[in-house]
Amino acid sequence: MLLKNDVEKLISELANANIAKIELGGCGITVRTCQEASKMSLSTPVYFGGNYIPKSVRNCLKQRNPFHVYSIRTDLVIDEENFRIYLNYFGEMSSINQHHFIDLLEDFIDLADKWREYLDQHDQNDLVYIMAR
Repeated sequence: MLLKNDVEKLISELANANIAKIELGGCGITVRTCQEASKMSLSTPVYFGGNYIPKSVRNCLKQRNPFHVYSIRTDLVIDEENFRIYLNYFGEMSSINQHHFIDLLEDFIDLADKWREYLDQHDQNDLVYIMAR
C-alpha cells in the first residue's frame, strides 16, 4: 500500500527532474514525465534472465495477454543487452489527481508481480533435468 508521503515525495522529484524512482513492495519503479508533464511513463523489470532469455519466456510475449482484466494498458519490452524484460505504462497525466495516481501505481505494481510470477513459471519450462546415478 502506498503512503501519502511516498507519493508526495515522488511528485516533488518529478517536478524537479522529470524522472523519479520509487521502491514499492520490492518493486523498483521508474516514473518519467514528458511533453511538458502532460504524459507519464512507468517502468519496472519483470524478468531477469542472467545471460539468457529462454524461448518459452519469449513465447509468452507473443501470446495473448493473460492479465487483460486490468484497466491499465501496458506493454512488455525486451532489453536484449541486459537480458531483462520490462513492463511499461505510458499515459496521459493531465486528468490524474493524487488519488488516481495512487490507484495507477498500485495496479501497475500488482500487474508487475503477476507478470514476474508468470514469466518465472515459464522460465522453468526450459530447464533440463538430469538424472543422477
